[in-house]
Amino acid sequence: MYEDHIYRLYRVNMNLKEGESLLLLVDDEKDYLVRLLQEFVKVAEEITPHVRYVLYPSLGVHGTEPPEEVWRITFGDRAIDALKDVGLFEKVISKEQYSEYDVVNILKKYAQDVPQVVVAFAYYSTTHTFYRKVLTEHFGTRYASMPLFEPSMFSGPMNVDWGMVSRLSTDVADILTEAEWVLVKGAEGTSMEFSVKDRKAIADTGLFHRGGDFGNLPAGEGFVAPVETSAYGRLVITYGPDRRLERPISLKFKDGAVEEIEGFEPYRYTLEEIFKKYDGARYIAEFGVGTNPGAKRPDNVLEAEKILGTVHIAIGDNHTFGGTNKVPFHTDYVVFEPEVIVGGRGWQKRLLEKGKICT
Repeated sequence: MYEDHIYRLYRVNMNLKEGESLLLLVDDEKDYLVRLLQEFVKVAEEITPHVRYVLYPSLGVHGTEPPEEVWRITFGDRAIDALKDVGLFEKVISKEQYSEYDVVNILKKYAQDVPQVVVAFAYYSTTHTFYRKVLTEHFGTRYASMPLFEPSMFSGPMNVDWGMVSRLSTDVADILTEAEWVLVKGAEGTSMEFSVKDRKAIADTGLFHRGGDFGNLPAGEGFVAPVETSAYGRLVITYGPDRRLERPISLKFKDGAVEEIEGFEPYRYTLEEIFKKYDGARYIAEFGVGTNPGAKRPDNVLEAEKILGTVHIAIGDNHTFGGTNKVPFHTDYVVFEPEVIVGGRGWQKRLLEKGKICT
Protein backbone atom coordinates (compact mmCIF):
# COMPACT_ATOMS: atom_id res chain seq x y z
CA MET A 1 0.00 0.00 0.00
CA TYR A 2 2.84 2.40 0.87
CA GLU A 3 5.59 0.86 -1.23
CA ASP A 4 6.07 3.88 -3.50
CA HIS A 5 6.36 6.20 -0.51
CA ILE A 6 8.83 3.90 1.22
CA TYR A 7 10.90 3.64 -1.95
CA ARG A 8 11.07 7.46 -2.12
CA LEU A 9 12.11 7.57 1.53
CA TYR A 10 14.96 5.16 0.85
CA ARG A 11 16.13 6.81 -2.35
CA VAL A 12 15.44 10.52 -1.77
CA ASN A 13 15.78 10.95 1.99
CA MET A 14 18.35 8.27 2.83
CA ASN A 15 20.13 7.93 -0.56
CA LEU A 16 20.19 4.16 0.04
CA LYS A 17 22.32 2.54 -2.64
CA GLU A 18 22.62 -0.95 -4.02
CA GLY A 19 24.81 -3.07 -1.78
CA GLU A 20 24.62 -0.82 1.29
CA SER A 21 23.64 -2.32 4.65
CA LEU A 22 20.34 -1.25 6.20
CA LEU A 23 18.94 -1.81 9.70
CA LEU A 24 15.23 -1.28 10.44
CA LEU A 25 14.05 -0.74 14.03
CA VAL A 26 10.48 -0.83 15.31
CA ASP A 27 8.82 -1.50 18.68
CA ASP A 28 5.52 -3.28 19.29
CA GLU A 29 3.67 -0.26 20.71
CA LYS A 30 1.39 0.09 17.65
CA ASP A 31 0.10 -2.75 15.47
CA TYR A 32 0.13 -0.57 12.36
CA LEU A 33 3.89 0.01 12.76
CA VAL A 34 4.48 -3.73 13.11
CA ARG A 35 2.52 -4.30 9.90
CA LEU A 36 4.39 -1.50 8.16
CA LEU A 37 7.67 -3.29 8.88
CA GLN A 38 6.81 -5.92 6.27
CA GLU A 39 6.58 -3.27 3.55
CA PHE A 40 9.79 -1.56 4.69
CA VAL A 41 11.64 -4.88 4.44
CA LYS A 42 10.13 -5.81 1.07
CA VAL A 43 11.02 -2.49 -0.57
CA ALA A 44 14.50 -2.44 0.95
CA GLU A 45 15.30 -5.89 -0.44
CA GLU A 46 14.56 -4.58 -3.93
CA ILE A 47 17.45 -2.13 -3.45
CA THR A 48 20.00 -4.06 -1.38
CA PRO A 49 20.32 -7.64 -0.10
CA HIS A 50 21.88 -6.45 3.18
CA VAL A 51 18.73 -5.82 5.21
CA ARG A 52 18.33 -6.53 8.93
CA TYR A 53 15.50 -5.62 11.29
CA VAL A 54 14.56 -5.78 14.97
CA LEU A 55 11.04 -5.76 16.40
CA TYR A 56 11.42 -5.14 20.12
CA PRO A 57 9.11 -4.63 23.14
CA SER A 58 7.90 -1.06 23.63
CA LEU A 59 9.98 0.96 26.09
CA GLY A 60 7.18 3.39 26.96
CA VAL A 61 9.30 6.56 27.12
CA HIS A 62 10.97 8.73 24.50
CA GLY A 63 14.76 8.91 24.78
CA THR A 64 15.29 5.56 26.50
CA GLU A 65 18.23 3.57 25.15
CA PRO A 66 17.12 0.70 22.90
CA PRO A 67 17.30 -2.82 24.40
CA GLU A 68 20.26 -5.18 24.27
CA GLU A 69 19.03 -7.09 21.23
CA VAL A 70 19.19 -3.89 19.16
CA TRP A 71 22.77 -3.22 20.24
CA ARG A 72 23.76 -6.81 19.44
CA ILE A 73 22.36 -6.83 15.90
CA THR A 74 23.93 -3.42 15.32
CA PHE A 75 27.45 -3.93 16.66
CA GLY A 76 27.73 -7.71 17.05
CA ASP A 77 27.96 -10.04 20.05
CA ARG A 78 31.71 -9.58 20.59
CA ALA A 79 31.36 -5.81 21.02
CA ILE A 80 28.46 -5.98 23.47
CA ASP A 81 30.03 -8.84 25.46
CA ALA A 82 33.20 -6.74 25.77
CA LEU A 83 31.18 -3.80 27.14
CA LYS A 84 29.41 -6.08 29.61
CA ASP A 85 32.68 -7.62 30.76
CA VAL A 86 33.86 -4.25 32.08
CA GLY A 87 30.44 -3.17 33.40
CA LEU A 88 29.88 -0.42 30.85
CA PHE A 89 26.88 -1.72 28.95
CA GLU A 90 24.54 -1.55 31.95
CA LYS A 91 25.62 2.05 32.61
CA VAL A 92 24.94 3.02 29.01
CA ILE A 93 21.46 1.48 29.06
CA SER A 94 20.52 3.19 32.34
CA LYS A 95 22.20 6.50 31.36
CA GLU A 96 24.43 6.49 34.40
CA GLN A 97 27.76 8.30 34.40
CA TYR A 98 30.31 6.52 32.22
CA SER A 99 33.23 7.28 29.94
CA GLU A 100 31.93 7.70 26.40
CA TYR A 101 35.55 7.52 25.25
CA ASP A 102 35.92 4.01 26.71
CA VAL A 103 32.62 2.79 25.27
CA VAL A 104 33.45 4.06 21.79
CA ASN A 105 36.93 2.52 21.87
CA ILE A 106 35.54 -0.90 22.76
CA LEU A 107 32.85 -0.69 20.10
CA LYS A 108 35.39 0.35 17.46
CA LYS A 109 37.68 -2.50 18.43
CA TYR A 110 35.11 -5.29 18.37
CA ALA A 111 32.15 -4.14 16.26
CA GLN A 112 31.42 -5.98 13.02
CA ASP A 113 29.06 -5.24 10.10
CA VAL A 114 27.78 -1.94 11.51
CA PRO A 115 24.90 -0.74 9.29
CA GLN A 116 25.50 2.15 6.92
CA VAL A 117 21.86 3.23 7.15
CA VAL A 118 19.36 2.96 10.03
CA VAL A 119 15.65 3.72 9.73
CA ALA A 120 14.08 3.66 13.20
CA PHE A 121 10.29 3.96 13.18
CA ALA A 122 9.80 2.75 16.72
CA TYR A 123 6.88 4.61 18.34
CA TYR A 124 9.14 5.79 21.16
CA SER A 125 12.02 7.95 20.01
CA THR A 126 15.63 6.82 19.63
CA THR A 127 16.75 10.25 18.40
CA HIS A 128 18.24 11.47 21.67
CA THR A 129 20.05 8.29 22.66
CA PHE A 130 23.71 7.41 22.94
CA TYR A 131 22.98 4.51 20.60
CA ARG A 132 22.13 6.96 17.83
CA LYS A 133 24.99 9.28 18.75
CA VAL A 134 27.68 6.62 18.61
CA LEU A 135 26.42 5.35 15.26
CA THR A 136 26.32 8.74 13.56
CA GLU A 137 29.35 10.36 15.18
CA HIS A 138 31.74 7.43 15.33
CA PHE A 139 30.64 4.98 12.62
CA GLY A 140 29.30 7.39 10.01
CA THR A 141 25.85 5.77 9.89
CA ARG A 142 23.05 7.72 8.21
CA TYR A 143 20.15 7.63 10.67
CA ALA A 144 16.45 8.49 10.35
CA SER A 145 14.34 8.49 13.52
CA MET A 146 10.53 8.39 13.07
CA PRO A 147 8.89 8.32 16.53
CA LEU A 148 5.07 8.55 16.58
CA PHE A 149 5.04 7.98 12.82
CA GLU A 150 1.67 7.44 11.16
CA PRO A 151 1.25 6.30 7.53
CA SER A 152 -0.86 9.39 6.71
CA MET A 153 2.36 11.39 7.00
CA PHE A 154 3.57 9.88 3.72
CA SER A 155 1.13 12.09 1.80
CA GLY A 156 1.59 15.17 4.00
CA PRO A 157 4.91 16.22 5.55
CA MET A 158 6.84 13.53 3.66
CA ASN A 159 5.51 14.76 0.29
CA VAL A 160 7.38 18.08 0.10
CA ASP A 161 10.22 19.80 -1.75
CA TRP A 162 13.09 18.52 0.35
CA GLY A 163 15.53 20.94 -1.26
CA MET A 164 13.48 23.88 0.01
CA VAL A 165 13.08 22.35 3.46
CA SER A 166 16.83 21.72 3.61
CA ARG A 167 17.73 25.29 2.67
CA LEU A 168 15.32 26.89 5.14
CA SER A 169 16.35 24.54 7.97
CA THR A 170 20.01 25.35 7.35
CA ASP A 171 19.32 29.11 7.35
CA VAL A 172 17.50 28.86 10.69
CA ALA A 173 20.24 26.70 12.22
CA ASP A 174 22.90 29.21 11.13
CA ILE A 175 21.01 32.05 12.84
CA LEU A 176 20.60 30.05 16.06
CA THR A 177 24.30 29.16 16.05
CA GLU A 178 25.24 32.84 15.76
CA ALA A 179 22.83 33.89 18.52
CA GLU A 180 23.62 34.11 22.22
CA TRP A 181 20.08 34.44 23.59
CA VAL A 182 16.48 33.73 22.58
CA LEU A 183 13.20 35.37 23.62
CA VAL A 184 9.96 33.47 22.84
CA LYS A 185 6.35 34.63 23.17
CA GLY A 186 3.38 32.51 22.12
CA ALA A 187 -0.29 33.11 21.39
CA GLU A 188 -1.36 30.89 24.31
CA GLY A 189 0.65 32.85 26.89
CA THR A 190 4.14 31.39 26.59
CA SER A 191 6.88 33.86 27.55
CA MET A 192 10.41 32.52 27.93
CA GLU A 193 14.02 33.54 27.57
CA PHE A 194 17.18 31.45 27.63
CA SER A 195 20.79 31.36 26.50
CA VAL A 196 22.16 29.52 23.47
CA LYS A 197 25.64 31.01 23.77
CA ASP A 198 28.37 28.78 22.32
CA ARG A 199 25.84 26.13 21.30
CA LYS A 200 25.90 24.91 17.70
CA ALA A 201 22.48 24.45 16.10
CA ILE A 202 21.57 21.57 13.80
CA ALA A 203 19.52 21.58 10.60
CA ASP A 204 17.09 18.67 10.34
CA THR A 205 16.93 18.72 6.55
CA GLY A 206 15.34 15.37 5.74
CA LEU A 207 18.26 14.61 3.38
CA PHE A 208 20.62 12.14 5.04
CA HIS A 209 23.14 11.56 2.28
CA ARG A 210 26.50 12.01 3.98
CA GLY A 211 28.07 9.74 6.55
CA GLY A 212 26.87 10.71 10.02
CA ASP A 213 23.78 12.62 8.87
CA PHE A 214 20.77 12.12 11.14
CA GLY A 215 17.38 13.55 11.99
CA ASN A 216 13.66 12.92 11.98
CA LEU A 217 11.39 11.83 9.18
CA PRO A 218 9.22 13.74 8.60
CA ALA A 219 11.95 16.36 8.93
CA GLY A 220 12.02 20.12 8.83
CA GLU A 221 13.50 22.18 11.64
CA GLY A 222 16.54 24.05 12.86
CA PHE A 223 17.22 23.24 16.50
CA VAL A 224 19.71 23.89 19.28
CA ALA A 225 20.42 22.77 22.85
CA PRO A 226 20.01 25.83 25.14
CA VAL A 227 22.29 26.30 28.13
CA GLU A 228 20.63 24.00 30.64
CA THR A 229 20.48 26.41 33.62
CA SER A 230 19.46 29.50 31.64
CA ALA A 231 15.70 29.27 31.04
CA TYR A 232 13.27 31.60 32.78
CA GLY A 233 9.58 32.17 32.21
CA ARG A 234 6.42 30.27 31.35
CA LEU A 235 5.74 27.57 28.73
CA VAL A 236 2.02 27.02 28.11
CA ILE A 237 1.24 23.54 26.81
CA THR A 238 -1.94 22.89 24.85
CA TYR A 239 -0.90 19.58 23.24
CA GLY A 240 0.86 16.57 24.68
CA PRO A 241 2.97 14.29 22.48
CA ASP A 242 -0.07 12.64 20.86
CA ARG A 243 -3.26 14.49 21.87
CA ARG A 244 -4.80 17.85 22.59
CA LEU A 245 -4.92 18.45 26.34
CA GLU A 246 -8.30 18.80 28.01
CA ARG A 247 -7.04 22.04 29.58
CA PRO A 248 -3.77 23.93 29.09
CA ILE A 249 -1.05 23.58 31.68
CA SER A 250 1.91 25.88 32.32
CA LEU A 251 5.49 24.97 33.10
CA LYS A 252 7.24 27.70 35.11
CA PHE A 253 11.00 27.73 34.56
CA LYS A 254 13.66 29.06 36.89
CA ASP A 255 17.40 28.49 36.52
CA GLY A 256 16.66 26.31 33.51
CA ALA A 257 14.35 23.83 35.25
CA VAL A 258 10.60 23.44 35.71
CA GLU A 259 9.99 24.57 39.28
CA GLU A 260 6.18 24.47 39.16
CA ILE A 261 3.34 23.11 37.05
CA GLU A 262 0.12 25.11 36.95
CA GLY A 263 -3.25 23.80 35.78
CA PHE A 264 -5.25 20.63 36.31
CA GLU A 265 -5.06 18.12 33.49
CA PRO A 266 -4.10 14.42 33.60
CA TYR A 267 -0.87 15.05 31.68
CA ARG A 268 0.32 17.19 34.58
CA TYR A 269 0.49 14.12 36.78
CA THR A 270 2.39 12.20 34.11
CA LEU A 271 5.07 14.90 34.16
CA GLU A 272 5.16 15.03 37.95
CA GLU A 273 5.81 11.30 38.11
CA ILE A 274 8.61 11.61 35.57
CA PHE A 275 10.16 14.49 37.53
CA LYS A 276 10.06 12.43 40.73
CA LYS A 277 11.85 9.60 38.97
CA TYR A 278 14.34 11.71 36.99
CA ASP A 279 15.06 15.17 38.39
CA GLY A 280 17.11 15.95 35.28
CA ALA A 281 13.96 15.68 33.17
CA ARG A 282 12.95 19.13 34.46
CA TYR A 283 15.61 21.00 32.49
CA ILE A 284 15.23 22.75 29.17
CA ALA A 285 16.73 20.56 26.47
CA GLU A 286 15.94 21.96 23.04
CA PHE A 287 14.64 24.93 21.11
CA GLY A 288 13.60 24.38 17.49
CA VAL A 289 11.87 26.16 14.62
CA GLY A 290 9.57 24.24 12.24
CA THR A 291 10.32 24.54 8.50
CA ASN A 292 8.11 21.95 6.75
CA PRO A 293 5.19 23.43 4.72
CA GLY A 294 3.52 20.01 4.44
CA ALA A 295 3.26 19.54 8.22
CA LYS A 296 -0.21 20.46 9.54
CA ARG A 297 -1.31 18.21 12.42
CA PRO A 298 -0.94 19.69 15.91
CA ASP A 299 -1.82 16.50 17.81
CA ASN A 300 1.24 14.42 16.90
CA VAL A 301 4.47 16.07 18.01
CA LEU A 302 6.58 14.38 15.31
CA GLU A 303 4.62 16.36 12.73
CA ALA A 304 3.57 19.30 14.91
CA GLU A 305 7.12 20.41 15.73
CA LYS A 306 7.86 20.58 11.98
CA ILE A 307 4.92 22.88 11.12
CA LEU A 308 6.29 25.88 9.25
CA GLY A 309 6.35 28.90 11.54
CA THR A 310 5.94 27.12 14.88
CA VAL A 311 8.61 26.65 17.52
CA HIS A 312 9.05 23.89 20.05
CA ILE A 313 10.71 23.69 23.43
CA ALA A 314 11.77 20.37 24.92
CA ILE A 315 12.74 19.21 28.39
CA GLY A 316 14.99 16.31 29.36
CA ASP A 317 17.95 14.77 27.57
CA ASN A 318 20.10 16.82 25.20
CA HIS A 319 23.57 15.34 25.60
CA THR A 320 23.49 13.78 22.14
CA PHE A 321 23.19 17.06 20.21
CA GLY A 322 25.37 19.59 22.00
CA GLY A 323 23.99 19.75 25.54
CA THR A 324 25.12 18.27 28.85
CA ASN A 325 21.96 16.77 30.38
CA LYS A 326 21.82 12.97 30.34
CA VAL A 327 18.46 11.49 31.38
CA PRO A 328 16.18 8.78 29.89
CA PHE A 329 13.46 11.26 28.89
CA HIS A 330 12.98 13.85 26.14
CA THR A 331 9.70 15.42 25.04
CA ASP A 332 8.91 18.48 22.89
CA TYR A 333 6.06 20.99 23.24
CA VAL A 334 4.93 23.16 20.34
CA VAL A 335 4.28 26.89 20.58
CA PHE A 336 1.90 28.20 17.92
CA GLU A 337 1.96 31.64 16.26
CA PRO A 338 5.13 32.60 18.14
CA GLU A 339 7.17 35.74 18.15
CA VAL A 340 10.88 35.03 18.51
CA ILE A 341 13.75 37.47 18.90
CA VAL A 342 17.35 36.26 18.94
CA GLY A 343 20.48 38.26 19.55
CA GLY A 344 24.03 38.55 20.71
CA ARG A 345 26.46 41.20 21.80
CA GLY A 346 25.46 44.38 19.97
CA TRP A 347 22.77 42.89 17.72
CA GLN A 348 19.32 41.36 17.71
CA LYS A 349 17.00 39.96 15.03
CA ARG A 350 13.31 39.07 14.84
CA LEU A 351 13.35 35.43 13.74
CA LEU A 352 9.57 34.84 13.77
CA GLU A 353 6.61 37.21 13.86
CA LYS A 354 3.10 35.81 14.39
CA GLY A 355 4.22 32.44 13.08
CA LYS A 356 6.08 33.68 10.00
CA ILE A 357 9.82 33.10 9.63
CA CYS A 358 11.81 36.29 9.02
CA THR A 359 15.11 34.87 7.72
